[in-house]
Amino acid sequence: MVEYEGDPIRRLIDHLRISSSNDFAALALPREDGRTFAWYYASGNMNYRYKWMIVKRGKGLPGLAWMLGEAVAMDASSRDLAGVKLECSLMTAEGLRSAAAAPLGSSASPSGIVIMGTRQARLYTASELQYLNSCAIEMNFAIQLQKYGHQAHQTEQGMTSEPSTYSNEPI
Repeated sequence: MVEYEGDPIRRLIDHLRISSSNDFAALALPREDGRTFAWYYASGNMNYRYKWMIVKRGKGLPGLAWMLGEAVAMDASSRDLAGVKLECSLMTAEGLRSAAAAPLGSSASPSGIVIMGTRQARLYTASELQYLNSCAIEMNFAIQLQKYGHQAHQTEQGMTSEPSTYSNEPI
């Protein structure tokens, strides 16, 4: 269900879903309250219920990724961790049986949270989680570029203006 054709963030979400062979990918951005995130972009979605769902820090898989500041997966090998329910309403609404999520930017104040998932049980490898982190960095760059209109993005070492790792070609 493409609804943002031409939007660079939409293209990155579509690219993540297609290039990683997942059924679904979505991006949550901060809400006005500054304490929660809402899902604004989705690719491979079966419905539009994601638009009314929020992410809270530490709640579900996306909230856990936010809290930990790194990519996490819920797949065929996962169990709920110390009472933390990894499945979230987005996964239920989209029928996802396996998913991985990562924050965009710093864990203290991320600019978004990205999730990818499949509707069949599967395992996510370390390289797939690393790829998700790379995509999160690229999405963070696109958000900063769209928000502030400059070519620099933040890395752990500081500001840089490295070229995009994605092709500018249409998908």
